[in-house]
Amino acid sequence: MTEDRFESINVGDEAELLHTISASDLDLFVQLTGDNNPLHVDDSYAATTSFKKTVVHGMLTASFISTIIGTKLPGKGSLWYEQQLRFLAPVRVGEDIRVLAKVRHKSIALRILTISIVVFGRQGKEVIEGEVKVKVLKPEVREKTDKDEKNTGVVIVTGASRGIGAAIAKELALTGYTVLVNYSKSAAPAEEVVRDIRGSQGQAIAFQADVSNDAEVREMVAFTLKEFGSITGIVNNASPKIENVNFQKLRWNDIQIHLDVQIKGSFNLCQAVLPHFIENKNGVIVNIASTVADNIPPVEWLPYSMAKAALISFSRSLAVEYGPKMIRVNCVSPGMTQTDLIADIPEKAKMVVKMQTPLRRLASAEDIAGVVGFLFSEKALHITGENIRVCGGLIMR
Repeated sequence: MTEDRFESINVGDEAELLHTISASDLDLFVQLTGDNNPLHVDDSYAATTSFKKTVVHGMLTASFISTIIGTKLPGKGSLWYEQQLRFLAPVRVGEDIRVLAKVRHKSIALRILTISIVVFGRQGKEVIEGEVKVKVLKPEVREKTDKDEKNTGVVIVTGASRGIGAAIAKELALTGYTVLVNYSKSAAPAEEVVRDIRGSQGQAIAFQADVSNDAEVREMVAFTLKEFGSITGIVNNASPKIENVNFQKLRWNDIQIHLDVQIKGSFNLCQAVLPHFIENKNGVIVNIASTVADNIPPVEWLPYSMAKAALISFSRSLAVEYGPKMIRVNCVSPGMTQTDLIADIPEKAKMVVKMQTPLRRLASAEDIAGVVGFLFSEKALHITGENIRVCGGLIMR
């Protein structure tokens, strides 16, 4: 079990970090940020100012606050999201700095630490002082046990190189399925998912295919059948990146992109595998939808919301048509989930959703994967045409 670092942290806990600001630190900072203000890099210019010598960028010095937060206090799983800092004195290249962090307040309910920060320069002089707020993410690692159900069969998971798709691929592999990890462009992350699965004694292989391209999808299905002999089920998870666009600035192509990947992609894969399912008189289809389709949709998410609503309707229609042939079709609709998809949403907005959710947390990708795994198990043999919401109770129907 992964240790929950937050539990062991107390008010008054301290950590210290020592570092010497080098010329290479300064050069790398300039290369990374593009901030080549002559006050920091030109001795001749700096000599004409009140500083007389070049000074290190304040944010370069402050960046070591991130280091102490991320590696020492709180450490792994820390998310620095708010700060109030005062820059008190300049720092020069070659100067030793000492960063001191001390926990001032701990919110157990929100898993937030308020930490005071002081950065000392030469002769112990304070150069930065302030306060930061850090959220400590809770480790949510599902352990493999002897009680885990073991399955046999092959499943294609689209969009499985990261996030929910990767978690689904790992979950299905953990329960015994061989998984084809589909990706469109992200080859390296997809191969990493395969390595993780194989490292846990599972079986997986990566395959590149644009699901909106019918020929590529049929090639992927043909490859799977040739390589493994059968296909047990599919998970349609692929989705384009969400772009916030005002309706009056929206182009039809913005909508078409989502329809092509989420609806046409699901259509292509379902149509390609159905003859095999019908022949075997068995098959499982799980489509990853979203609670945005049956709740108040987020502002400026029309293409994504529209596609997800269509995907739910698509799934129900297939469930009705192919139920008599012992093919089960269901949707899993995540609420706000901690993945790259919401990486740009402000932390405060995530916290509002969290506090409105009866279970008081956002979903993890593993939460979604667990429900998908259930739908592939023998315990779900009499479930089809359903849309299972995984949102911590935010929507109840």
